[in-house]
Amino acid sequence: MTPPPVGRPGEERARPVVSLISSVSSQTAAMLPAFGLGALALQMGDDLGFGEAGLGTAVAFFFLLAAVTSPHAGTLTDRLGPQRSLRVANVLSVVSLGGIAVAARSYWALLAALAVGAIGLTIAGPGTKTMVARGVPVHRHGFAFGIQAAAVPLSVFLAGLAVPAIGLTLGWRWAFAIALVVPLTGYGLAPPYRAAAGRAVRTAGASRGLSEIDYGPLNMLMLTAALGSAAATTMAAFFVSAATDAGIGEGLAGHLLAAASALVILTRTAGGYLADNYETGHLKFVSVLLGVSTLGYLAAATGAKALVPVGAMFALGVGWAWSGLIVHTVVRAYRDSPGAATGMTSGGLNVGGVVGPFAFGLLVDRVSYTAGFLMIAACALLAALAADAGRRRLIRMGANP
Repeated sequence: MTPPPVGRPGEERARPVVSLISSVSSQTAAMLPAFGLGALALQMGDDLGFGEAGLGTAVAFFFLLAAVTSPHAGTLTDRLGPQRSLRVANVLSVVSLGGIAVAARSYWALLAALAVGAIGLTIAGPGTKTMVARGVPVHRHGFAFGIQAAAVPLSVFLAGLAVPAIGLTLGWRWAFAIALVVPLTGYGLAPPYRAAAGRAVRTAGASRGLSEIDYGPLNMLMLTAALGSAAATTMAAFFVSAATDAGIGEGLAGHLLAAASALVILTRTAGGYLADNYETGHLKFVSVLLGVSTLGYLAAATGAKALVPVGAMFALGVGWAWSGLIVHTVVRAYRDSPGAATGMTSGGLNVGGVVGPFAFGLLVDRVSYTAGFLMIAACALLAALAADAGRRRLIRMGANP
């Protein structure tokens, strides 16, 4: 006898493991152009002629282009479906990484390759979240989104390891060329889920666009994502440069960045696991993580050789663990249109990725690393307050954050 179909007739069965692997690979690939640049900036800057301000501008440009298109990319993802969204994103990541490896002979050519990667990130953000929402059972969404959120620090982890393993041996171009394995994996493993109608990732009704979403709580969570990302993304992008400025060798700085990223992977995954076992308190935990992370940024601001890497690792490990919890909260509160809603929070993450690195790079270039670290410490503290305000608004909306 033919087993009953999952979702609508003719739709493929749920594949949680493959859905997660393809999502993590795709999101990691989408972030590699920016974080690979951050980790390998010292070598790339010598060849292409840019310094801290140029690094900040390039990373900001990458996230700016992604931020401008992110809100509408969420609705597009709901219409395309998870598989096509991830495949388009991975093709763009291949072009970006390959372009940096082969064609980036000037700073402007580097920006052109980053622009292609930014469009890939725009689609990968909501696309990977919709893939998880579609392919993983609801009662495992917290853990699954924790794993999916670990893709961003995974890209930083790989970028950090690339410094001593590839960048200082074969050269930075080979590091980007070898990174092509990641988007190719995401492309090949994407399960054949199409655009859904009816029950697939929504609880009822037709897919809603941005005009039909209650913006009150979502705006505060988008602000949380923007401020938190401004702090953590900047720290990840400038980690190696800041550590070497404090007197640490470039190879050791790469290893420390990889260690810090591994800690973020563990904390994000653990946060997702806890979200499945506790129905409430998710955004309270986000506020605590962001608030406590300011201690790490302040430690890095001292400029001491020991405190800069320790403070940076603490700030990343604690202050970048919240992303999956926010996604889980948004998907639960906006079940009718997860792509459109998470597209807004992804836009917040990208806005933070614009403002943070750009302002930090200018401050470092014109003032000092201390001034830059104090700025992102303030961003983390404000993000903690915004998360609590978002929690209160969700409660008034009738949600259970």
